[in-house]
Amino acid sequence: MSAEPSRVRRRHSRFLIDLPLTLWDSHHRLIDSGASAHDVTPDGFGFESRADIKHRILVYFELRLPDSGSVSGAARLAWHRQTEQGDWAGAKIVDISRADRRRIIEVIHGPSYNWRGLATRGLIALALVAGGFGAQSLLDHGGDLLPASPWLAVAAAAAVAAVFNSVVPED
Repeated sequence: MSAEPSRVRRRHSRFLIDLPLTLWDSHHRLIDSGASAHDVTPDGFGFESRADIKHRILVYFELRLPDSGSVSGAARLAWHRQTEQGDWAGAKIVDISRADRRRIIEVIHGPSYNWRGLATRGLIALALVAGGFGAQSLLDHGGDLLPASPWLAVAAAAAVAAVFNSVVPED
């Protein structure tokens, strides 16, 4: 009776991209500052290294991106193959910030739409329109603040939300 090989399904397609990679061990000691990552996905990557990684289980990594930025996290080694040119391995990312995961996706697929920026612009537009209606209401009612107060409250709330949305970091 032979066992049928299990088929592993990937959540994300792999893309052929080479990125400079730095690796550290679980005690944050440098393993290799000149490694190369290949087939990068938001879930993991293959890499080659001149260092001996055969007995490593967990590594910390920094991938340098084409835009001169970098992403970092922790990865568990899934497989290893030693060749004359060095060690080849596959790593599954186990710890990475959402922002860094999105940056990997943007490198692979191109930038997605900036929904946060759209929300900020929408809130600014709402503040301006509500402020305009509030000002018109003040003029129409001889400076009486009561009829204009709902519009001015909406304008103030939208302005505060827009400022909050633009200054609070994503992660």
